[in-house]
Amino acid sequence: MNEYRASARILATGTAINIVAEVARDLFEHWQPAESLHAVMHLGQYIGTTRVRRALAAQQQDALMPRNIVDSAAHWAATRLMPGSAPDTLAVQAMLRAADDTRGQACVPALAFVGGLAVALDNVSSRAVPVFADLAHKACTTTPEAVGVYVEVAAQLGYRKIAELLAGRDGSVLNALAGAVFGEPGVLDLDKACDLLTEIIHARTTSFADARRVVYVIHGRAISQLLLGNGFVGTLAMLRVLESILQRYFSGSRDPSLDDLWPVVTDSLAVLYPSILHEFGRDSPPDAFRSACSLAISYTDGSHVDALFACQPCLFSAPGDVGMVRAGVVLFYLDFFEHSVPKLSAPLLSRLVALAARYVGSDVLVYPGPMWFESAHALILAVLESDTRHIAVEIAPWYSDLVLDMYPDQGISADLLRISYTAAVRAIPGHAAWDRVLVLLRRADHYTGSGGMRGEIYAVRRRELLLVAAELLTAVPAELLPQLMFELRSRLVDEKWSIKRAVVDHCQDLVLVRADVVRKPALSMWIWQLRADIFDTSKL
Repeated sequence: MNEYRASARILATGTAINIVAEVARDLFEHWQPAESLHAVMHLGQYIGTTRVRRALAAQQQDALMPRNIVDSAAHWAATRLMPGSAPDTLAVQAMLRAADDTRGQACVPALAFVGGLAVALDNVSSRAVPVFADLAHKACTTTPEAVGVYVEVAAQLGYRKIAELLAGRDGSVLNALAGAVFGEPGVLDLDKACDLLTEIIHARTTSFADARRVVYVIHGRAISQLLLGNGFVGTLAMLRVLESILQRYFSGSRDPSLDDLWPVVTDSLAVLYPSILHEFGRDSPPDAFRSACSLAISYTDGSHVDALFACQPCLFSAPGDVGMVRAGVVLFYLDFFEHSVPKLSAPLLSRLVALAARYVGSDVLVYPGPMWFESAHALILAVLESDTRHIAVEIAPWYSDLVLDMYPDQGISADLLRISYTAAVRAIPGHAAWDRVLVLLRRADHYTGSGGMRGEIYAVRRRELLLVAAELLTAVPAELLPQLMFELRSRLVDEKWSIKRAVVDHCQDLVLVRADVVRKPALSMWIWQLRADIFDTSKL
């Protein structure tokens, strides 16, 4: 900036208004794009600071003139900070007018220069900030560097002040800011840019159309990064902006005009999820992601969930045909729909079961991995426990057979079998539930009558299956309870002491913790009689 040294001296100290304005115009028009805009901003800040100091020094010298107390007070009130008639104030106004009159490429250095002035003259000249906002409206669409200066000045002046000035315009600055934030890395300070962007989104004068454009910019950028496989840039920035949009538009009462935007916002979260898995892991996602997902789930409605299926055809592809990156998108939707089940209709629940069914097999444990396996089973359990009973009745026999066949060597542990089988039996009525009970008891009876190491293994599996049968005491219809108690007692009479004690203790815990009021008296009496009849009381 050495070539601008003479211009800087004139702008900082000159009192001839015409010359100051001409030098300012010459500076803006002869600025070379290769030069640093931040240097121009610092030049404006230096000039503004110099002018303020000169004005204050003149005020202090003028205040030393002998006056009575009334005249001194009136003089201070009329001239505090920068008096309107002072040469320095007139020079600053001339520079602002010259900047405001710029057109084309000259708007870019004018934006940086006025930004520096605005920072130096904050709370001194209220005229600088509106001129800066006008220039931002003209310059930010020309170069990302201009957006960088705009963000830097906004960080020093206060994001809300700048956001309110720009939010009511045609959205060009918001679009340019969004494009720079989610464009190539290294152009902006992402933290400061996101602070400004979220303030603009929350500004009361920002239109829904402008916010919609930002969502589509984020969605397009996230998808392009996903498809290219080059890693994600600015994931946290995108999450923060999506969270702000969800808070602004989707946290209140339902508005039909928002329904077509909700799938795009939600799918943007899904497309960003592989990056979140890679950077943060599944158990500790950033707070912005948690908040955004919670808001998206609260707004879920079955009428526009079909649009989510259309966004990601990979949801209904075989796991082996889905790449690992897109598998992260599938994992997001498995978890998302698990929490959305209470709000969805029966046809949509049937499609969710079809989605989950692709990931409940033991082959999924190898690829894409255990997280997909667990999430798929969690989604089916959520459907079984939903209020849509006829869907649960349809899938319960299939699912109970599936988990029983996969126990214990294909990924279903004893605990998962107990949870899954109980949920399936609880979902179906009457004799259909009893058929599931008999299937389980027959499987338990299969593990009997062997010695040696195999006998030990069989004893463990029989104990675990009998514990599942005991859990069904809280799940079968009440009219089937006496029949199940009889079947369990008849099997426990000849069992080993360890199996008897484990099953009876588990039944006791059921009575104390999970049994409903209708079952408790019968179960309590049955357990008391069971202890008295089949246990050697000397061992109790």
